[in-house]
Amino acid sequence: MEYEIAMIWTVIKRFLVGWAVAAVVLVIASCVKYREFIAAAFAENVWAWVNAFMPVLIMIFGLGYLMKSMFR
Repeated sequence: MEYEIAMIWTVIKRFLVGWAVAAVVLVIASCVKYREFIAAAFAENVWAWVNAFMPVLIMIFGLGYLMKSMFR
């Protein structure tokens, strides 16, 4: 049996890939287990996000329209 020398970068990559796989599995498992709670929290906060971003979008489009009308 032949053994390869593991380079430090290979060990670090395997460690990080292992943690990433474990994190993905845990996220999927928790999303399946708590899907009702996640759906309820998302539904309650959608309007809060809309109300938070709407003034920002209005300002961005307003500034864009202002600059477009100035440089015509």
